[in-house]
Amino acid sequence: MKISAILAQNIIDGLASVLQQQLNVFDENGYILASTSPSRIGNFHGGAAKLISEGLQELFIYHDGEYEGALRGCNYSLEIDGKVIGAIGISGECDEVYRFGQIIKRMTEIQLAENDASEKKKIANRIRDRFFDDWILTDISYTDVSFIRRAENQHIDIHIQRRIVIFQLKKLEQYRDTAAGQQTIDAVNRCLREQTGNIPNALFSKTPSQMICLLPYLSNARLYRFIMDVFSTVENRFHEILIAGVDSEKEMGRVTMHHAYEKASRALMACIKKKDCRILFYDEASYELLLAEISEHSREAFMRHIFSSCTEEEIDEYCLLIQSLYQNNGSIMKTASQHYIHKNTVQYKLNRITEKTGYNPRDWLNIPLFYLAILFHDRQG
Repeated sequence: MKISAILAQNIIDGLASVLQQQLNVFDENGYILASTSPSRIGNFHGGAAKLISEGLQELFIYHDGEYEGALRGCNYSLEIDGKVIGAIGISGECDEVYRFGQIIKRMTEIQLAENDASEKKKIANRIRDRFFDDWILTDISYTDVSFIRRAENQHIDIHIQRRIVIFQLKKLEQYRDTAAGQQTIDAVNRCLREQTGNIPNALFSKTPSQMICLLPYLSNARLYRFIMDVFSTVENRFHEILIAGVDSEKEMGRVTMHHAYEKASRALMACIKKKDCRILFYDEASYELLLAEISEHSREAFMRHIFSSCTEEEIDEYCLLIQSLYQNNGSIMKTASQHYIHKNTVQYKLNRITEKTGYNPRDWLNIPLFYLAILFHDRQG
């Protein structure tokens, strides 16, 4: 481990504010990395160089200039994991400053060790994140020797049959560009990581917008219970709403994690665009997946084509009426009853729709057009 100059100066500033002493941190070659006297930074300190090169625990200097670039004071080696990585010195009469020496040494070593552990954890997390990116987001070969070795290093069995659930905050756009919003995203991420960790062999990963749970095989029914538990926990803790997309149970074991992720991602995107939908299983989705691929511009153009001469209020009314007609298998009587109107009124309205649009909603050739229009209208609501 090398001591960072920035970290060393932060440590020095913190200690000096408490002890009101002149302090220096030295690198492994005896040069001053940080100091309460900025003019000394970068200078060679012969005493520190001797301390480090000879493996001494401490070195007291009683006269200025006793060693090159050194002032009187007490100097102590800094060790992390049994290895000397530098030194710290406190200037002044040795008899006066000695009582602070061991305390300063130990406090500095603790801060250096904590920073080292934090940096190692960050590196390990980045390595793990890169592995997940390759495993989930790219179509990597499971026979790739280097990939297998990376999985072993992460203690991950890539051959376990897994399901993928992707979660996302329903109102994600509100949180992306603010510090408070990012804190909310991070907190929800930690919550889901915790929830996933309660399941043996389950894994958690994330992208800037998605929270990805890789779970050992669970049926759709059991996955549904897991998802509802997650929804409930997040709502209770953070008062936030999640949505979820789930991969294909039918294709599990026959596709890679990347292909399973793509299916879960498509289900999530369809869920986002479907009104009042919070969970969508890929196997249970049909037209939702198709509609998710159609751009908003294309949907709007289609609606303008079908209802070109209709007002927004008429479009709302007509879509609701036609939807009831189709749900009732074309029954005028049932549709009239559902809307609390006379059957002749339904007949009049249907004729009016035909006049305004040029398409008869009862003509089987036009049913797909109006059904699609109803779906598009539902997503605009």
